[in-house]
Amino acid sequence: MQVSLRSKLVLSAVTGVLLVMILATTVTITTQISVQEELANQQSIEITKGYANKFDGDMRSNMAIARAISSSMSEYNSSDRDEVNRMMHRILEDNPHLLGTYVAYEPNAFDGRDSEFINAEGHDASGRFIPFWNKIEGEIELEPLQGYETLEYYVYPKVFNKNFITDPYYYEDIFMVSYVAPIIKDDEFLGVAGVDVSLKYVDDIVSQIKAFDTGYAIMTGSSGTILSQPYNKDWIGVKTIYDYDNEELAKAADDIQHEKSGHVNTIDPVTGKEVVVFYEPIRSKNYGLFLVVPKDEMLAGTFALRDKLIGLGIISVFFMGLAAYVASRSVTASIDDIVNDFKDMADSAAEGKLNIRASTDIDEDFRKIPEGLNHVLDAVTAPVEETMRVAEQLSKGDLKTRFEGEYAGEFRKLADSINVFAKVLDLIINDSNQVLSAMKEEDFSRDLRVHGHGDLKLLTDGIEQTRYSLQQANIDRQRTEQELKEYAKQLEHSNELKDMFTDILRHDLLNPAGVVKGYTELLLMTEKEEKTERYLNKIWKSNYQLIEMIQSASQFAKLESSENLELEPLEIVDVINHSIETLANQAVDKEIEIEFIEDREYFVLANNIIETVFTNIISNAIKYSPEKTKVIIEIKENIGHTEITITDLGEGIDNAYKKTIFERFERVNKSGVKGSGLGLAIVKRTIELHKGEVGARDNPEGHGTVFWIRLNKLSEGSSE
Repeated sequence: MQVSLRSKLVLSAVTGVLLVMILATTVTITTQISVQEELANQQSIEITKGYANKFDGDMRSNMAIARAISSSMSEYNSSDRDEVNRMMHRILEDNPHLLGTYVAYEPNAFDGRDSEFINAEGHDASGRFIPFWNKIEGEIELEPLQGYETLEYYVYPKVFNKNFITDPYYYEDIFMVSYVAPIIKDDEFLGVAGVDVSLKYVDDIVSQIKAFDTGYAIMTGSSGTILSQPYNKDWIGVKTIYDYDNEELAKAADDIQHEKSGHVNTIDPVTGKEVVVFYEPIRSKNYGLFLVVPKDEMLAGTFALRDKLIGLGIISVFFMGLAAYVASRSVTASIDDIVNDFKDMADSAAEGKLNIRASTDIDEDFRKIPEGLNHVLDAVTAPVEETMRVAEQLSKGDLKTRFEGEYAGEFRKLADSINVFAKVLDLIINDSNQVLSAMKEEDFSRDLRVHGHGDLKLLTDGIEQTRYSLQQANIDRQRTEQELKEYAKQLEHSNELKDMFTDILRHDLLNPAGVVKGYTELLLMTEKEEKTERYLNKIWKSNYQLIEMIQSASQFAKLESSENLELEPLEIVDVINHSIETLANQAVDKEIEIEFIEDREYFVLANNIIETVFTNIISNAIKYSPEKTKVIIEIKENIGHTEITITDLGEGIDNAYKKTIFERFERVNKSGVKGSGLGLAIVKRTIELHKGEVGARDNPEGHGTVFWIRLNKLSEGSSE
């Protein structure tokens, strides 16, 4: 059948316009879907990150409390169990969100008095200092910690000297987590300090998280254990995310273990809907927050815009067809020109070129047809191009871009909608950035002044909730710092009182002891009766031991409060010779020979108080040596230090006592030998202040003990 030229013209025109509109609509819809999907994704990511950061902040705040307790205990020197219990009780009262506070010390590491507290309140059969203050039953109670020898909360900090957050666990039907910090003093592990926090508040918060219309959140522990699930409460603390038997969720859980965030598309095993699952690690302990969002809800706005654009395209095709029908009534030459223009425009539109226009260089009667066609194309192409431009700029983060130009009807509504969206988004992002910048500078007083609506409100509410949480944490930190400063002042005052007490004690005890010594010596010089003289000798010896104990205790107290000594080059042979001269009468009384083997001068870095070390050790060697034996003193130099050995020929020291003899009031039980038990403690403290070493070993050549002292020798570059 022969088709008329007019019919061909109408058919070509309608086909060309239809191709143009389909192409323009397809490009616009594709761009808008991409932009909307990216915005929805970003919004969901920000919600997920916001809550993840909130819980991470909570965990860091709880760990900060544990570290504060640990730091206080590391500096604590009073050894008062009641005072520490009061502090633990006060911390639990001041922090209502805490379930428990505790410290746990190694055996005898707190005050060396574990045997006095066996099965006392807050103690178990070991007597160790392990108080656990808790609110498990509602009221604050004290009980001893359980399982501290084998459970991770104690073993991990002990082995690795690191802070530790436990995996979630049930304790007396309460789902909880523990934050633990090691107590370290002088590089030695003494015990742990920690706090317990119930995880019920986590489920309360996470169960209320909503995204779009029906989206919800799940939170997991470091091994995937479910901490919150709004639909399966019986899974909490019992099953893991892997029990969903969903490959995509299992991959997300694996990413959480490696501190990775992201999202996966899957079928929700709870609702059966197609969803996007956004996940974010909570980095303090590799916990995970999962936001489950139905895909159709994320793209609902995009689908509505798509339908509008399709409607506009159909209307445009209708008017273009009408124009083609009118043109077909013109003369054949004009119709041919118009048909050719339509064909060219259709071909260009098929190639994505929307800027081609019909020629108006035709008869006056038909000129309005191409002009009208060009006007329709201008009306359609301009907003499409402008929409694409705005969408592209917004996707690049240029929130200042706006829809430009004058449009009418639906195109005006489209322009106004896009401009309102860009302006609101710009205000929210700028205001949020100012709040976040202030938070970065630890200024938490700047609140959000622009709050979104609908889904954007979730973003602004999340930022505001995070700011409030950080503000409270900052206030708590400042309060804690102030309390620690005040406590440090109290400790300093206590040390001053201790020093004053030591000086008064020494003065007030030595004066009467000196009077007794003087009168006893005077009576001994004049007494003739043997029995009375024997009693006076006993009085004199006992008084002498009392004076020696007072002086040793005073000297040890001074050393204990010292931190640094001024060290200078010192010739150690002269120092030892002076100690030997001081003890000459003591050696003569027992007919003991002191053999000092030295071949030259030996210089060490020391303070003059080092002489007390040699006087104490040589005196002990004489005391514990049998009569008519010898004490041998030798000096040897090594690469970094000088070693002095003092060997006696006495009974020796059992291995069980070799470490304890340097502690205060610790003595090997030797019949007939008197002493205060402070001499070797003074020796040890003096050597520690010289950054040296001291110890005892068996005499390899027979009976007796070898005491050795290592001091840093004077290097060649040091000035004398």
